[in-house]
Amino acid sequence: MKPRDKETGKPAITAADFRKMIVGASYFFDREKEAINALNVFPVPDGDTGSNMSMTLSAAAEAALAYRGETIGEIAVKTASSALMGARGNSGVILSQLLRGIARGLQGKREAYPDDLSKAFQYGVVYAYKAVSKPVEGTILTVARSTARSARIAARSGAGLCGIIERAIAGGREALEKTTEMLPALKEAGVVDAGGAGLIVFLEGCLFSVQHALGELLARKKNATARTAGIDAAGSGAFSPAETPDLAHPYCTELIIRGAVVPGELKERLEPLGDSLVVVEQGDMSKVHLHTADPGAALSICREYGTLHKIKIDNMADQHQHLLNLPTPVETVVTLVDSKKAKGEEEIGIITVSFGEGIGELFLSLGADEIVYGGQTMNPRVEDLFDAVQRIPTERVIIMPNNKNIQMVAQQVQKLSEKEVAVIGTATIAQGLAALIAFNPAEELDSNISAMERALKQVKSGEVTYAIRDTVIKGKEVAEGSFLGLYDGEICCTSGELAAAALELTAQMLDEDDELITILYGKEIARAEAAALAELVEEAHPSVEVELKYGGQPIYYYIFAVE
Repeated sequence: MKPRDKETGKPAITAADFRKMIVGASYFFDREKEAINALNVFPVPDGDTGSNMSMTLSAAAEAALAYRGETIGEIAVKTASSALMGARGNSGVILSQLLRGIARGLQGKREAYPDDLSKAFQYGVVYAYKAVSKPVEGTILTVARSTARSARIAARSGAGLCGIIERAIAGGREALEKTTEMLPALKEAGVVDAGGAGLIVFLEGCLFSVQHALGELLARKKNATARTAGIDAAGSGAFSPAETPDLAHPYCTELIIRGAVVPGELKERLEPLGDSLVVVEQGDMSKVHLHTADPGAALSICREYGTLHKIKIDNMADQHQHLLNLPTPVETVVTLVDSKKAKGEEEIGIITVSFGEGIGELFLSLGADEIVYGGQTMNPRVEDLFDAVQRIPTERVIIMPNNKNIQMVAQQVQKLSEKEVAVIGTATIAQGLAALIAFNPAEELDSNISAMERALKQVKSGEVTYAIRDTVIKGKEVAEGSFLGLYDGEICCTSGELAAAALELTAQMLDEDDELITILYGKEIARAEAAALAELVEEAHPSVEVELKYGGQPIYYYIFAVE
């Protein structure tokens, strides 16, 4: 029998409970990651918040499953460490820091009690805020702070583990709804913060697994004969295949409505039918995600607003045998390329992130020592960059992330490695190339950092991609399937023709002082097509030199660097 808190009489929270929460949350998140991805504000094919958080949790779940001890402090530390090394993207890093803070609060404890858990939540928020150089409210940080505050109130009122998590979810949901009004970009897109929504899904997974892990105990207390979740002899908490968890809202229902949806009205009508509701309204299209006991009723309501498309209904109870039994597979998306250069310990090694074979070769030719492949939709892990740093024989290393969503991942490597690691703030491939050209192996590290930071600020970055949905961004109407021109990360033009979008983008990027434009064409573009575009750019801007190179990048048809 579990020990109990002397004051509240609540049972202790054990290492087995913690394992069930982490693995259960990983399972839940894998199911919901696409709904989180869909909350991406920009309509470009790089909405990877859900995927990054899911893969970060997968790394944590693997560590939790591998732990065979009985100390909650130990399993929390091992889980947090694994989550950090497996963290991808900014959202994954923040999630790993939340787990790290929770581990700090539970460190040294064999088992924990409700008050211990609420304090651990507070540590989690502190660590998450410290991980962000310039914290912004209206993000996952805001939601995390609200969940921790609600958990503390619940613990003080004498709530047990389930009660604490339930109150944390309720408080988090209230904060999540407010994020739409806190950030202009979210308000214009009509969505909540994706990272904050992901945190709620994480807590919902924890609650679901704990409720069923404690089901047998509760059944005995109530002398009930209802079926409960099975707990195996090893204490792993896997569900018995013959038993079905009693989900209040077992049907995960997703669909798209095309029609004149009244903003907010659809959401109000669907809310009483279940939970985990997400309604993303864009023009005449709305995407709906709902957990409900009556998908038919939900579909009937949705049908009143227009035609229904891509309807998907999954019975979550059918998949319960996987919960707490199978770790979520980790997607392998990173390849390391070693340039095999002979460098001494006193020299400076350079690691750069790339997402196209042509771009990778270009970085190597300019002096990079290793390429970590990754970028949009396939962010590398902390471990990938850490291993690359350790493999280089130099004691001083420069990392160029070349993507704003990889910068926090790179910064974690600074803290983990004993080497002197500098992270250059390159947010695009164009900035990475400019910074690398400015590197001088004869100069000291500090001098190179200053020169590279100056160089990246002098280059203009542009990309051409496509829209994955209808939307309005800063007053610009964007049609699904249209070609988008991005200038320094902002949508500046759209067109139904690829070449037209590229030409309009370059026209907005170039001014009379510019001398060179480099065009990197992607893997979906033929050389002849790229050469024809280069000729059009030369004709439109005769005073500017045009260089055409094969980048081989996915997602972006063209990448432009203007200097």
